[in-house]
Amino acid sequence: MYIVVIGLGEVGRHLLSVLDHEGHDVVAVDASAEAVAYAEEHYDVACIVGYGASQEVLDRAGVSRADIVVAVSNHDEVNLIAALAAKQLGAKQAVARAQGDEWANWTEGIRYGLLGVDVVINPRVLVAQELARVARSHGASDVIDLSENRVELVQIELQGESRLFDKALKSIDLPTNALVAAIVRDGVLEVPGGDDIFRRGDRVYLIGSPDGVLAAERLFSRTREARRVCIVGGGVVGKSLARELRRSGAKVMLIEKDREVAEAISVELDGIDVVHGDGTHQGLLEEEEVDTYDLFCAVTPLDEVNLMASLLAKRAGCSRTAVTVQRADYVPIYKQLGIDIVLSPRTVASDHILRLSRGGVLHSLTVLEDGQAEVVELTVSPRSPAVGRELTKMRDLLPHGALLGAIIHGDQVVIPHGSTKLSAGDRVIVMTKRHARKAVERLFRPRHT
Repeated sequence: MYIVVIGLGEVGRHLLSVLDHEGHDVVAVDASAEAVAYAEEHYDVACIVGYGASQEVLDRAGVSRADIVVAVSNHDEVNLIAALAAKQLGAKQAVARAQGDEWANWTEGIRYGLLGVDVVINPRVLVAQELARVARSHGASDVIDLSENRVELVQIELQGESRLFDKALKSIDLPTNALVAAIVRDGVLEVPGGDDIFRRGDRVYLIGSPDGVLAAERLFSRTREARRVCIVGGGVVGKSLARELRRSGAKVMLIEKDREVAEAISVELDGIDVVHGDGTHQGLLEEEEVDTYDLFCAVTPLDEVNLMASLLAKRAGCSRTAVTVQRADYVPIYKQLGIDIVLSPRTVASDHILRLSRGGVLHSLTVLEDGQAEVVELTVSPRSPAVGRELTKMRDLLPHGALLGAIIHGDQVVIPHGSTKLSAGDRVIVMTKRHARKAVERLFRPRHT
């Protein structure tokens, strides 16, 4: 694909890294000569210094022949103008990031066709939605929606006492609409077989229908759904999260340091307890009894504030904490420090945009564990060798390290078992080790004649 990336902040650089690795023809644009020099040094891409919404710059970037133009600068209006102009100049698809408060209600996370732009993404709202799904789960540290929210992939860490320890997967009575898709042990992800056993400290990925995954979570975790949630930070993430949680009936307290912002939120968000104060003040957290809350979420724009507030909440007695980080490379450090859930709006934005760059039979791709595995969604071609075969007879077709996790047959979600058969036109969701992805794609393509 020919792809133009406008804006070389953390999201733009991450996109360049992945797109360059995958062999796309990429042009990078940024107004900062320093940012462009960094891109030229680290990636095999063409680079242009200039204002990304300028017609002259867009012409130089060749947007008229671009398959995708992605505008992810730090200025929402520049992104929207650049994406709209790219469409007018002939780009096949244009994507813009708009993350300001004024765009939160318009986008609802992702909006298609807004102002003539194909896809507008608000990563802060998307992070809030993911945190809300985590709060509604039974101990999940990550919840990923697949196939337009019809399938869920969740991650749960096995801690404390569990009756699953030292038990083989085949001996566990899972719900019929959920599967164990992967086990991560000592940082290494494996797609499991029936004889694999569970150990303390394992991280388990479950896949299935939302109700099936929720039922399966109860086998792996004793953590209950978060009915009381404390939020620090009244920006886009904090307000969006508070709205999502109130819709599900949770009791929400939001702590905001700026008095004017706190007063505005108390008027805007009905049914939310708003506290004006510093979320990194130990005395305030103890006074507000954060130890009685099921989940503590620190979601300010400042990473150091989020980390400190969450560590103090842990000290005050809150059992489960979540933070947002602007720098994705901080995620493993935060987890080492004891933070339970760590999400990056920039990583969320990158993941959604990268799904659009996959062509052919591949509709979406979600990368797990720093690239060790991928979750791919594909359409079964009428001439695929998988059509009409029972799952038990596909063992010789599915490569080692791949698991068929779900089938979308019309409007029906099917969690496959031994006698399940695939039909032409079905969508399949496959968990695959990265080395096996190409073989998985070949399986669902037409047979060569």
